[in-house]
Amino acid sequence: METPSSLTRRQFLKGSLGASLLLSFHLAGCQSSSLLSSEQFDGTFQPNVFLRIDPDNTVTITIPRSEMGQGVRTSLAMILAEELDADWSQVRVEQARAGHEYGDQTTGGSTSISSFWQPLREAGALARAMLITAAAQKWGVDPQTCATEKGAVIHKDNGQQLFYGELIGLATQLPMPDLASLSLKDPKDFRIIGTPTELVDNSQFVDGSAIFGLDVKVPNMLYAAIARCPVFGGTLINFEASATKAVEGVRDVVEIDNAVAVVAENTWAALQGREALQVTWDEGPNATLNSETIHQNILAQLPATVAKGSDNIQAPNTGKMEVLYEIPYLAHATMEPMNCVADVRLNHCEVWAPTQNPQFAQAIKQLPLERRVTRFISRALGLHGNPVTVNVTLMGGGFGRRLQVDYISEAIQVSHAVGQPVQVVWTREDDIQHDFYHPLSYHYVSSELDAMAEMKQQPYYGPAGVPTGAWRSVEHFTQAFVQECFVDELAAALGRDPYELRLERTQEPRLKAVLELVATKANWGAPLPEGWGRGIACYSTWGVTPTAEVVEVSVTEDGQIRVHRVVCVIDCGIVVNPDMVRAQVEGGIAFALSAALKGKITWENGRVQQSNFHDYPVLQIHEMPVVEVHIMPSSEPPSGVGEMSGPPLTPAVANAIFAATGKRIRRIPLQTEDLRKAG
Repeated sequence: METPSSLTRRQFLKGSLGASLLLSFHLAGCQSSSLLSSEQFDGTFQPNVFLRIDPDNTVTITIPRSEMGQGVRTSLAMILAEELDADWSQVRVEQARAGHEYGDQTTGGSTSISSFWQPLREAGALARAMLITAAAQKWGVDPQTCATEKGAVIHKDNGQQLFYGELIGLATQLPMPDLASLSLKDPKDFRIIGTPTELVDNSQFVDGSAIFGLDVKVPNMLYAAIARCPVFGGTLINFEASATKAVEGVRDVVEIDNAVAVVAENTWAALQGREALQVTWDEGPNATLNSETIHQNILAQLPATVAKGSDNIQAPNTGKMEVLYEIPYLAHATMEPMNCVADVRLNHCEVWAPTQNPQFAQAIKQLPLERRVTRFISRALGLHGNPVTVNVTLMGGGFGRRLQVDYISEAIQVSHAVGQPVQVVWTREDDIQHDFYHPLSYHYVSSELDAMAEMKQQPYYGPAGVPTGAWRSVEHFTQAFVQECFVDELAAALGRDPYELRLERTQEPRLKAVLELVATKANWGAPLPEGWGRGIACYSTWGVTPTAEVVEVSVTEDGQIRVHRVVCVIDCGIVVNPDMVRAQVEGGIAFALSAALKGKITWENGRVQQSNFHDYPVLQIHEMPVVEVHIMPSSEPPSGVGEMSGPPLTPAVANAIFAATGKRIRRIPLQTEDLRKAG
């Protein structure tokens, strides 16, 4: 996984631009936290995140991280606006383009809030201090007699006030305050942070003006559908395009790196042209890839002391417990399939993409071969330096899939080949069958039959020929399933209550606190209807944001599983926007439930067998349980939320199934057929 690096305090730069106050802070590199002295803005410096205050009192904040439904543009703006004491109704947000000057723009690992918490607060406090000084000079008073509130400086003694927009001319002439002289707000004085706040993009979502990747239109734009080898690792031999070129609207058929692009006047024509294309592939060594063979090959590696399969492994009466868990390949299945618009010109390339990784072009040395987009451009066009402008659009889901830039590379290559702007559009089938999957893994776990025994785990992974990548919560989805299911099995083997055993084994105070609270909120131990069961699990993804969940499940006589209720307690430190915390917890639970009950990618003859939502289903609205989210009060700095509710969900469901039926399912998806086998 390409996890974003943690950002420390950064330098601040200040300058003036017309009648606006521009406060910018640079996040690139590992620089000291000292503030630079005031400089005249010369129009060439491009900050990472910058604050602009205009004469009409409008505050504009540029956000360097990508918005994919997690509310990052709203929450980051709230942090800065809080310390600035801005009038939230006058705050505007702009999306940053890609650039080294922004520091790490990778949106992943649930780190945006924690990374920018301190720099944004300091930037807001810096601006507020300068505006207070400007007002004090104008009034001829001590700055200590001034305060701020909702976009204005107020004189405490006589009630005079000046709006920020009236002070920017004087404020731009002031020397830069020393960071050590600034006081950040006490959290008890927060007016914006901690307040349920709707997304800054909500009105655009409602009226349809929000621009996602698929909404991008540029002059003279064409559309492309890509024919890719159905077997990963295969290579193009040749193609016959006469029938394709006869399709109305098709403009060209071009070869790109190991694929063929059908370029047309509209998406429909491009897709119909691709259907008519005749392509010959060398399917390569992965043409024999088969799920059953993968399964058998891994089982053959297991210790002889365990049964060859997860269906019939039980805790033996030997003082030792051995269990095998299975996780399949999983697709991302974002609601908006992959897409990108590229416009390659003589000395420049401009891209419009829904991407979690806008700096792909700048990070060329760290990217694997298939992702070296800048190298392709430089080789093909003779460009030098940093020739790619990346405009980041809104995303209809990311989940880690949009950390990859394969779809962006395709668009750039096609645009270069035809000499016009091109939008590459993936179908749902393209998206599911050419993904970077959550890896398949088997986990042999053993321990002594002792309440405090240490788990020993040996993982086994699928073959190298399958492309894998970051998938919401990455390895923690698997690790939580293995760990929390095994603790439940240990409790059953010892005749212990699974909650009480967890409480005894959990040493980390914050994780222990959420575990205690979730048991209380879920009425752990209270009777349930016949055929129902409760399961519990707790986990801290990446060692932060302790989360605990209790799930109530019913299982019918014929093995039909229904999740009725999920109670979640989360400790994410200081909460910036409680609405977004709840939304992300609910979304993570829905995402994990899809994987727990439905998700599975399988292979036959080197090909992915699933193609769309009919055979790779996701949770539907009527299947969604009641979700209760309880946010633990905390004075700790904020930590991630977006990926934290998923990992404990799946083991909690599996444990609830055992509580309802007495039968263990040790692989996902947790299906009726496995309950019958366990019986």
